[in-house]
Amino acid sequence: MIRVKSPKRIERGEVRLSRNESARPTRIAQAGDSVLEAEEPDLVIYRLGGVVDGHHLRALRAAEGQWNAGKPYLLVLVDISRQLSSTMDARKASTEPALGTHNRALAICGGNHYVQVLSDLAVRAMRSLSRTTVQVRFFPDEATGRAWLASQRADLVAKAG
Repeated sequence: MIRVKSPKRIERGEVRLSRNESARPTRIAQAGDSVLEAEEPDLVIYRLGGVVDGHHLRALRAAEGQWNAGKPYLLVLVDISRQLSSTMDARKASTEPALGTHNRALAICGGNHYVQVLSDLAVRAMRSLSRTTVQVRFFPDEATGRAWLASQRADLVAKAG
């Protein structure tokens, strides 16, 4: 099942945000065992879980594209610590051009060696197929990934300006 808290649904009052959601990540979409969260002004968090399928990943990426519309840059944190595997279709979906801004940095955190290897292959394919210069790094945990993303912010702002 795919659930999305789109900005338009929030504006129309169809989805109510609690007082605490502005202080922490806001869940904007869920597909299967995977969740997409956002932290204003510039961070999206993919929390991939279970076996990730292509239609799940495409739904999350579409929600991300809606959220980042008009933003000059984007920081992306991908938590693969709960991901067991991904289908061939999911790996293909991960190499498709991103929606919204292409000016982004990507931190991939956690995961076992098998999932890290699959993620690395997907990143290499994305770079060669889209000819993008997205900065991508792997980290053992979310805290170090967040610190690296914060250090990338100034470069992304400069590129956007």
